[in-house]
Amino acid sequence: MVLSRRSLLAFATAGIALFLFIATVSDRLHTWTDVDGYYDRWDPHRSHQAPVNASRVSPHPNHATICEGFPDTSNMLLVMKTGASEAFAKVPTQLITTLKCVPDFLLFSDLNQNIGGYRIHDSLENVLKEVKEGNPDFDVYRRQKKCLVDVEACNKLGEDTAKEGWKLDKYKFLHVADMAYKMRPGYDWYVFIEADTYISVPNLVQWLVKLNPRKKLYMGSVAMWGGFPFGHGGSGYVVSAAGMASLLKKNPGIAAAYDTVAKQESWGDYVFAKAMKEKAGIDVTQAWPSLNGEKPSTLPFGSRQWCHPIITMHHMNSQEIDEFWSFERSWNSVSRYRPLLIKDVYHQYLGPKLQSIREDWDNNSNDQHYFDPTSRSQDWSDKKDKVKDRDKYNAAEKVAHLSAGKCAAACKSAKECFQWKYYHGLCSFHKEFSMGKPVKRHPDSAKQVISGWDVEKILKWINDQGDCGRVDWPDIKTFRQRARGTMS
Repeated sequence: MVLSRRSLLAFATAGIALFLFIATVSDRLHTWTDVDGYYDRWDPHRSHQAPVNASRVSPHPNHATICEGFPDTSNMLLVMKTGASEAFAKVPTQLITTLKCVPDFLLFSDLNQNIGGYRIHDSLENVLKEVKEGNPDFDVYRRQKKCLVDVEACNKLGEDTAKEGWKLDKYKFLHVADMAYKMRPGYDWYVFIEADTYISVPNLVQWLVKLNPRKKLYMGSVAMWGGFPFGHGGSGYVVSAAGMASLLKKNPGIAAAYDTVAKQESWGDYVFAKAMKEKAGIDVTQAWPSLNGEKPSTLPFGSRQWCHPIITMHHMNSQEIDEFWSFERSWNSVSRYRPLLIKDVYHQYLGPKLQSIREDWDNNSNDQHYFDPTSRSQDWSDKKDKVKDRDKYNAAEKVAHLSAGKCAAACKSAKECFQWKYYHGLCSFHKEFSMGKPVKRHPDSAKQVISGWDVEKILKWINDQGDCGRVDWPDIKTFRQRARGTMS
């Protein structure tokens, strides 16, 4: 068959088009379609590969870059406690930030779960049967165990999941420690935190390297219950190898033995400290303010905290954890792992936002109060323990309760007042300064919450502090010894 000139030209054109198409596609044989500027590259040798954008820059942070220069944590075990009702809201952010750079850690909850391939262990499976049965504290535990769908859906059947989880939480502390020690018995340090606790691992490492794990140490932010000191769980606490052995190795079955105690008490971290004291003879060591129950927006700044390294913070939501993680990474890349101090948190968070007044804002001022004790419209009798002798008021203090402006003027007149808050005839001073949080505007303008800062006084105080020549690491002295004023 003889092809016409027109047919030959058509075949030639089609051939060229086919060649160009194959050449273009071959360059993208390993890619899927472009979605919002990103391509998901396919590799037959991997189950998943991070997507890359058209410029071949991955939107996923590189593990090596994120953890570059991260300190060696091979001698410590990080133990994180959570609850099934909150695990999927809190744990994932921890997994892609701090825990990404920690070689070994354990996760505990009140239900066996998996998040992204990470196992979360049920810390309550070994609680005594007689303590569980008929105990309303375990209603949510039983409901979650029977749940056929997602836990959130099942927990909506309860009256108050947060309250139920709180009641259940007190049984976990000793069991978490016992299980962690059995699963990982060879570490120098055991660090216990919660899923809403931020932990500065670089600062933690620099602190623990100064201490001896062969000494019986139990260190935390001390809280008191019935006159008994214990390490606040949300702030995190650290136990040495010797401390863990004295409590758990020498007292097999101790966690179950204290289940009946936990049933009668309100706080699991208190029960943990009680067991430490009664069975191992170990008192809690005060590690505040480095181990801290506040977060950047509520953290008070003053002479008690300024030059102390920050190691933990509590009540951090996922956004706050991610933001502080990014800040700390940037800090360490520039400072070459100089300890991150509480004053540095001020300069990152409060300093750039400091202003003289904010409406519909609560800056947590609560050290000293001014109000009219004869007023019938407001009852501030619950504040009377923080009121100084009225005979010692200066002229500004005598009228501080009349308005926000007069409250601000009174604060400026008082040497130790750095910030103030005004609400419905109550003027409150504070001897330290903090950011605080927004509050809902009250429809009655007289009940509007207004907060303010003596900016001039604060900046002068900061300037007077100069550089922190010496880093104030926690003084390793038990709380009881510190109270007696004796050395360990």
